[in-house]
Amino acid sequence: MMAAEHAVSGAVVDVRWADRAGAPPATRVEGGLAERLERFGRRALHHLNLRVEVSVLLCDSDAMQSLNARYRGIAAPTDVLSFAQMDTSRLPAYPQPHAGPCIAAGGPGHRHRGATAELHSQAAPPPSAGDVVIATDVAVRQAAARGEPAERELCRLLLHGMLHLAGMDHADPPREHEPMLNLQERTLQALWGDAASTTP
Repeated sequence: MMAAEHAVSGAVVDVRWADRAGAPPATRVEGGLAERLERFGRRALHHLNLRVEVSVLLCDSDAMQSLNARYRGIAAPTDVLSFAQMDTSRLPAYPQPHAGPCIAAGGPGHRHRGATAELHSQAAPPPSAGDVVIATDVAVRQAAARGEPAERELCRLLLHGMLHLAGMDHADPPREHEPMLNLQERTLQALWGDAASTTP
């Protein structure tokens, strides 16, 4: 990531594949998926006024099932898991959407914030909020059930994981109209648009 990009967003999102060769065909054929998720993640963190670093691992349902069994005692795959690495008291008590336009380097609303912001960002990198793990094949199935593009569902799951890292939670199973899920869907709508869109 370029320094200017870091300065613009004030947040870092690093997306990696657990096993790129094992990615499901629906995502494997889409070149640049990791980069697009990184860009969406930075925009989402900026939108929520969260200046943190998030690491994202894309895996398949077998790997997710192993993680879910190890850390939650549930021997079944899930769509997304979050592993917090910092005290959430260092984050806003409740993530709030940013008042200004969403800023992503080279993307919609891009603007240079000047040398001061760049120097500040180089001197004080954002703290690591933790890790988000997403099962891409589960996301593809859920997207098909919703009638939405797979990439939109992946962005939804990334948002879901980041909100957990920010200290938010919901009932299990989730109930309709919970604050976390409302914020998740409002943010997805603000950054992506309607479900018919194919790019964030």
